[in-house]
Amino acid sequence: MQFALLTDIHGNAVALQAVLQDIKERGVDEVYCTGDLIGIGHQSNEVLQLLSALPHCEIVCGNHDEAALAIIEGQPYPKSHAGIRAHHEWLAARLDPALIPLLQQLPREIEKTIHTKRFLFTHYALKGKNMPFHEDPFASIHQPSLENMEKLFQAYPIYDCICFGHHHPTHVFENDKTMYINPGALGCNSPNKAKYAICTVDTAIHWTFIEVAYDGAAFIEQFKQTDIPDKDFILTSFHAEANKN
Repeated sequence: MQFALLTDIHGNAVALQAVLQDIKERGVDEVYCTGDLIGIGHQSNEVLQLLSALPHCEIVCGNHDEAALAIIEGQPYPKSHAGIRAHHEWLAARLDPALIPLLQQLPREIEKTIHTKRFLFTHYALKGKNMPFHEDPFASIHQPSLENMEKLFQAYPIYDCICFGHHHPTHVFENDKTMYINPGALGCNSPNKAKYAICTVDTAIHWTFIEVAYDGAAFIEQFKQTDIPDKDFILTSFHAEANKN
């Protein structure tokens, strides 16, 4: 059994298309995505269209996905996100109405048993599974270490592998009970390289971490032509190296 793990696409359909082509060439059919499909990048509709066309893809929602939905549905917006509300309003106003139901049906967690191994897929640890978004249900980011991952997910049942995202660097940690895996942000992590991972499950769990080259310059140039709020901050904070090319 093999599956691909994606996270934090962040509105970068150019990077996602390159990854999906690589997955296809490797003969992997199953895809799991741990959220933040939209936000930061400007290609929300294209990303959602690509994912919705996949025959075997399961997705959990991320904080950017929920933020845009809060605006679309007229729900309270979290005070902690006040500084980027204009950004989410811009995204929400441009989402194809036909694609909004895809976001609305996303769960916060998916549990799977694969060849007797128990997996959890989530965007990040939750302070409360049913906590309204405006109350900040996602835990604060913990810096990558085994000790911090154990603390982050200490209230959870024991899983063989917990797959997540939210924090953009790659995480690979393991104790005698659980693996903690974050493949790294696909859409805004490495200049001209899109990150993802492939998991092979037999009597054990094996991970291969992959970086796929894509035309980051084309994405950046198109991004610059938009009137997306916080443009300069996004370029500096999330695409600084690609922006130099």
